Amino acid sequence: MLTYTGMITRIRYYNEDSKFIVATFEANEEVTPFTITGNMSYVESDERYRIEGEFIQHPRYGKQFQLRGYEVLLADDRERIIRYLSSSLFKGIGEKQATAIVDALGENALKMIKEDASCLRGIKGMNENKMNVIKQVIDNQSYDQQVLSFFMGHGISTRNLGLIQGFYKERTLDVLQNNPYQLIDDIDGVGFKSADTLAKKLNFAADHPYRLKAAVAYALLERCFQTGSTYAYLDEIKKAAFRFVPQLTLELFDEYLQELLDDYKIIKEDERYYPHDLYDSEITISSLFRKFSNLPLANLDEERLEKQISQVEEQLDITYDKTQKEAITSFMRHPATILTGGPGTGKTTIVKAILRIFKSFYPDDRIDLVAPTGRAAKRLSELTGLETATIHRLLKWDMHTNTFGINSGNPLSTRLLVIDEFSMVDSVLFAKLLEASVHVNKILLIGDDQQLPSVSPGNVLADMIKSHLVPVIELNKIYRQEEGSGIVTLAHELRNDVYDEAIFRQYNDIHFISVPNYEVVGEVLDIVKSYIDDGYEDKDIQVLSPMYQGVAGVDALNEALQSLLNPPSPLKDELKVGARVFRVGDKILQLKNRPDDEVFNGDIGTLVEIIKKTPAHPSNTIVCDFDGVQVEYIDGDFNVITHAYCMTVHKSQGNEFPVVIMPVLSDFGIMNRKNLLYTGLSRAKSALYLLGATQVFKAAINRKNDLVARRTTLANRMSDEMVGISFDDFE
Repeated sequence: MLTYTGMITRIRYYNEDSKFIVATFEANEEVTPFTITGNMSYVESDERYRIEGEFIQHPRYGKQFQLRGYEVLLADDRERIIRYLSSSLFKGIGEKQATAIVDALGENALKMIKEDASCLRGIKGMNENKMNVIKQVIDNQSYDQQVLSFFMGHGISTRNLGLIQGFYKERTLDVLQNNPYQLIDDIDGVGFKSADTLAKKLNFAADHPYRLKAAVAYALLERCFQTGSTYAYLDEIKKAAFRFVPQLTLELFDEYLQELLDDYKIIKEDERYYPHDLYDSEITISSLFRKFSNLPLANLDEERLEKQISQVEEQLDITYDKTQKEAITSFMRHPATILTGGPGTGKTTIVKAILRIFKSFYPDDRIDLVAPTGRAAKRLSELTGLETATIHRLLKWDMHTNTFGINSGNPLSTRLLVIDEFSMVDSVLFAKLLEASVHVNKILLIGDDQQLPSVSPGNVLADMIKSHLVPVIELNKIYRQEEGSGIVTLAHELRNDVYDEAIFRQYNDIHFISVPNYEVVGEVLDIVKSYIDDGYEDKDIQVLSPMYQGVAGVDALNEALQSLLNPPSPLKDELKVGARVFRVGDKILQLKNRPDDEVFNGDIGTLVEIIKKTPAHPSNTIVCDFDGVQVEYIDGDFNVITHAYCMTVHKSQGNEFPVVIMPVLSDFGIMNRKNLLYTGLSRAKSALYLLGATQVFKAAINRKNDLVARRTTLANRMSDEMVGISFDDFE
């Protein structure tokens, strides 16, 4: 192994999260500077380093020095120490104070400070605050280096290093060395498998108590996410836990389960076992809505309200029917209201009236309009003409710590909270929103209870309707039907279980094309091509499929549609990532929330640039445009985007497209069920194409909505049939 001392003269690339660096190093022992690659926790120009490693020959970038370890060498000459102490690292110090320190302590100043910071006392201009700043920076740099050396020495990926160190700070090494399974509870995105891989590299025994206990807790959580439930039964937890770790015995399982119960990480009610956050979310939602139900009804001037409704009708050039007026009146009277109904029933026009009338009665009250996804929030903004946000953005979610900046201690100043596409909101997220809504005195929940429920555990909209604690206004009259919409009519037939296949012969905007499974892709391409030839853009046409695999799954359809809509060209850069090829001009789907970049799960954009690796740019980069917001993705980030020519029905929720094409095939098995089909076809605005077999469609609309019935207890808690204890009571 080779060792050099010297300075970094140019940083070509640095990733704060993974600590990966590509830089030019000027060594005392070499005449010619060379490129170094590896991981460094702290990088500062004008700093001296001792590096260890070896030279490798990269097939594309040539000779590079691959770091195996490094050490920051404390500056020991006057000018360098002054520059270092007066740098931006040491806030409030400045050149004058740095000079005073060197004048007092000499060129051994940094070593003396590191060994005993009290040597700074008595220096001109020094105080306790400045002394603490200097000591903390020097200590942190030393500790950061120790943490990175620990990762590198054990061959551990540094991908989540920034998240881990940001959460644990000075406890990082202690947690990693003593209980890496703690990361499952604390670090978003680290599950049992990731923590287990880390523990194995640290030589944790397969039957280590921490591993076995983590497996029991994770077995419950996995079961809840598999079924969308907020609890599971004992036999289900056992089965999953023994699958994770065969080293478990029944005796050890019982022991660790009891420890988790004693620690209140798992809550038991009767024969039900809840992860504490899912349990606490039900308690939070039910208790806060019981408070809402106990608030007095608003004492409104009936005559004034009627005048306001008439004014809105005149302004919007519409006439509200009896049910719609009842919805507006109910909202103005009650602290909380649920507005539900299928497509084309006028939910949007009622919301417009509600917002205008509320503002006329309460002009100074703040209103916040939110939705669970970026696309849904954008659509709500387009429909209402008002500013909207995702729930995560409103609550200032920090993806690095998985915490919300707006919370019970720092609540919203909102008085009216409107949540659209509420069927997509899970139990934990809604509880977090309610905790931050202590000043809210009126809430409107808008959703279609026949659509797919949230991806994460909970069935909040259905449970709240079932509880009868909150007034529910269900809109049944179909207004778009009067415009000859077969899409809306079909959706309502499915809602009411009165489907008749003759409907496809009665309307021009809905089509069922009988086609064998293996011909679906070709049929989809023909339909898409016909619309493109008629002047439609690819953003107007959305293909939906229930699953990724299969002859007409998302993956196969995306590949075929990319070849049609954005074929290879010498004028278009492309980048192969695994089995996929990303190409400039591609329609792109965002798969995870990235609030720092203003892009969220479900957002659809366009790939506008690909920057290939070069010595000056050491990472492949993809740039995507999301409605004017440009986001960069580098190697390691490409798993958060995919092609959007075809997407799953779940990912399409909250969106609306002029043309929707959806295969309905026997290949999809139990994925064919009513709420999935209903959600998919109701995404269509002007034209709907269903491809497959009519008998499969008929069987699907008669199938129960959930693959496995969601089990929750929120409805019972809200209707006072259950008594719960908040997890907070144990803290």
